[in-house]
Amino acid sequence: MNNLKKQFIEFTLNHEILRFGSFTLNSGRQSPYFFNSGLCNSGKLLNSLAGFYSDMIIEKSIDYDFIFGPAYKGITLASSISQCLFTKYSVNKPYCFNRKEAKTHGESGIFVGIQPSGNSLIVDDVISSGKSIEDSIKLLKQNDSTPFSVLVAFDRMEVGKKERASTELSRDYNVTVNSIITLDDIINYIKSNSSLERHISDMEDYINEFKR
Repeated sequence: MNNLKKQFIEFTLNHEILRFGSFTLNSGRQSPYFFNSGLCNSGKLLNSLAGFYSDMIIEKSIDYDFIFGPAYKGITLASSISQCLFTKYSVNKPYCFNRKEAKTHGESGIFVGIQPSGNSLIVDDVISSGKSIEDSIKLLKQNDSTPFSVLVAFDRMEVGKKERASTELSRDYNVTVNSIITLDDIINYIKSNSSLERHISDMEDYINEFKR
């Protein structure tokens, strides 16, 4: 495990963004862990989170013309990542996010920020089924942009339609999908940390049932 992954996992644990226990997901599924980037709810935490995304963008040499953040969590991600890239790496890239409903007055339309044009980098917090990312790809294509790359904090490595969601997105829409960490990274971290070993059994049972 590289240092960036290790630091990010420790960041999420220290601030309870990643928690272990028993959680009911929107799907009704019981999960032994929960990841909630919405807990980055201060300037300091949001800046730290954006820093990890920015480091990953630079490390992977991701190519793009603008950053797109899907409403709602993507709104703060896109703006904070764009700012962090400039302050940390002197990379000045525009960003935008979408409204849930288009405005017909003032700053009309569905997008806030730059109007989509060229290759987009979609940023979101997690990939589960892949549906929200798929919706973003379709929205951008409808508005004269080419979805080119996807970057999320956490890939849950779960099934989309028939196989791993991130694999389906990459194949079906010809986009590069990156994540700061995956479920496998978390498992490997748990196994190397004696204080977290008690969660291994529940995590592996969950993986065997839902992961691809």
